Amino acid sequence: MAKENSSKANPGASSVLGFHHVCLVVSDMERSLALYRDTLGLSVYIDTVIPDAQQALFAQKTLDDIFHAHGAKSRMVMLASPSGAKIELQQPQTPSVQTIGRKALGYGLAGIAELAFGVTDIESWFERIRTAGYETQTEYVWSVGGGRLKSFLFYDTDGNMMQLCEEFDVSASA
Repeated sequence: MAKENSSKANPGASSVLGFHHVCLVVSDMERSLALYRDTLGLSVYIDTVIPDAQQALFAQKTLDDIFHAHGAKSRMVMLASPSGAKIELQQPQTPSVQTIGRKALGYGLAGIAELAFGVTDIESWFERIRTAGYETQTEYVWSVGGGRLKSFLFYDTDGNMMQLCEEFDVSASA
């Protein structure tokens, strides 16, 4: 049985403020940065190895507990879009990264199926992604909701499904 929404019952109660970031574990940081920084244009605002020397970001014990590994170590890169969408890339060194393959990612299995970004000029993005050598799931940009959204899916270097979406206000043209 679901609990009553405590923020409605108690206006001073804690609440979710919004989406903060998503973290992707990657097998090759430089290849991943070629997509997220160079192709998609996200800005790097942190690029470090954790735990860092002063353990200001992560203490060794905390990282060991999070990664379930003694002596955990990882390269962490935080990126953001101009609108503030954030993505964290982690390339663990200890424990070593193991890829699970594209068949274990996507629809039909529980978990995150795709990571979607809002864009403008979807057709240009489709060409940019294909020209950069990323595999698209379809050979075209598709439309849903009576033209309210145009989108396409593609795969990053680790086989994660990515989506770019452009929303349109169809009521303005009616």
